[in-house]
Amino acid sequence: MNGMKIEDWVLRICGTAAMAVGFQCFLEPAHLVAGGVTGIGIMLSAFTTARYGFPTPLWLVNVGLNFPLFLAAWRMRGGRFVGKTILTSLLFSLMLFLVQGVTFYSGDLILSSVYGGVLVGIGLGLVLRCGATTGGVDLAASLLQKAWPRPSISKKIFIMDAIIILSGMLMFGGINGLYAILSVFISERCTKWVLEGGDIVRGAIVISDKAYEIGEALNFRLERDVAVFGGKGTLGEPKKEILFCIFSQKEIQGAKSIIMNIDRGAILLVTDIREVLGEGIMLK
Repeated sequence: MNGMKIEDWVLRICGTAAMAVGFQCFLEPAHLVAGGVTGIGIMLSAFTTARYGFPTPLWLVNVGLNFPLFLAAWRMRGGRFVGKTILTSLLFSLMLFLVQGVTFYSGDLILSSVYGGVLVGIGLGLVLRCGATTGGVDLAASLLQKAWPRPSISKKIFIMDAIIILSGMLMFGGINGLYAILSVFISERCTKWVLEGGDIVRGAIVISDKAYEIGEALNFRLERDVAVFGGKGTLGEPKKEILFCIFSQKEIQGAKSIIMNIDRGAILLVTDIREVLGEGIMLK
């Protein structure tokens, strides 16, 4: 087993564990249906508790509802397509089993929606980073795409999750439904944060007649290398040099001061950069 596979397994284990704690310990006790197969499990657990006096375990619902999807995916796409998803889904079910009975919910819907959303979002982001999913509506939408190409897979996922969330709202009431939507929003933001990287850096584009002077100052005072490009306007403007450089968040104000002190007429464009690849760029 090479280093990459070990890293993938670590991401899967940590991701599914975080998701299991988020669902089992925060969302399920608070009856916050945040979509997906687990959302169906939360409703089914509440129904069997009210009707028969015992809850339906989330891990059992996850296995039961995913099993036919795995069979269909195996026949339609082959074992190679569904292999990672089966392993990750079973691992997720195992984590749900291990943390069942543990709860941090104390009647506060806000805390449950926030902590549940954060844990589920971070966990899902870790799982997606290793190229896997936990099945559920994502897999169902992928299988339906072949028979019904429209709408897109993302819209199919949105529609199915919306139906599940609305069903939970009808079952548990509007207040719980609104907090469930808040949890979904937090979860999506956390997933995006994990996938794109949490360290936001700034990319600066400088257009100036004193580009080389600015570049030398940035290199000397902030220890930043810059890339220099040639530019030409469309209205007969003389050729100008264009600089591109990357700064950390705390350095951007100092970089602005350096640039403006050298050339008050310089054009400065600053944008967020979520991920930087390459060992040659070292941010302080």
